[in-house]
Amino acid sequence: MRRTAVVNPKGGTGKTTSTVNLAALAARAGIATRVIDLDEQGSTTQWFGADPRNDDLAPALLKGSLDELVVPTSIPGLDLVPGSIELADDTRITKEPGHQMLLREALDHMKGPEWVFIDCPGDLGPLTIMGLTAASDVLIPVAAGSLELDEIPKLKVTLEKVRARLNPELTIAGVLVTRVDRYGRNTSAIARDVIKRLRVEFPNGELLSVYVQENVRHREAPAYRQPTVVLDPGGRGETDYAQVLTELRRRETTHA
Repeated sequence: MRRTAVVNPKGGTGKTTSTVNLAALAARAGIATRVIDLDEQGSTTQWFGADPRNDDLAPALLKGSLDELVVPTSIPGLDLVPGSIELADDTRITKEPGHQMLLREALDHMKGPEWVFIDCPGDLGPLTIMGLTAASDVLIPVAAGSLELDEIPKLKVTLEKVRARLNPELTIAGVLVTRVDRYGRNTSAIARDVIKRLRVEFPNGELLSVYVQENVRHREAPAYRQPTVVLDPGGRGETDYAQVLTELRRRETTHA
């Protein structure tokens, strides 16, 4: 089972948008896919039309099984473990010895999905650490804005600590540039600068060769409780994320 944590402590990077649309496309490609919503905002859960007031999530993690919480989505082959807006404040989790391992242990007992996407909170707190500890790899969406790289050094330090102490097998699946403005055929100067700086921050080929363009459909889709790739089939959003999925799958094969 591949387990991809989608992480960036900076808000507005397209983290949830990427989770939802990549999971939808993976399922449509015939991969049994599951999304686990660890973000206390519950945006992924609401995007799929479910209730983010999942009071059973903490007890299920403590018990070591999430199977009873799985709900189907409207997309065949894709299901969801709904998030809980109370999870971040649930002291039962953080008081549990070795709580960083709870999600990993639950996934070890989970049967069915071939690919699990973990939508992590927009911080580097205990739930994000739990997601990274459970993951086989991490996808880092970064918006193409002038201040969007501020949290990258902290994230890199966190990843190194997780590798050293909790999950030595964790790899970076890719760094994905999102919200790229285009003028004619030319990427904006800000986006070019972000891409250049990311190549410096991630010098070992982690930066994906494809990116996601700014798209009003990504902002509209949550209101319709559908991924953009379903709401606007054949549109720019689907084209972008299809290319991202292809590269992520190719990288998994390359590094397997």
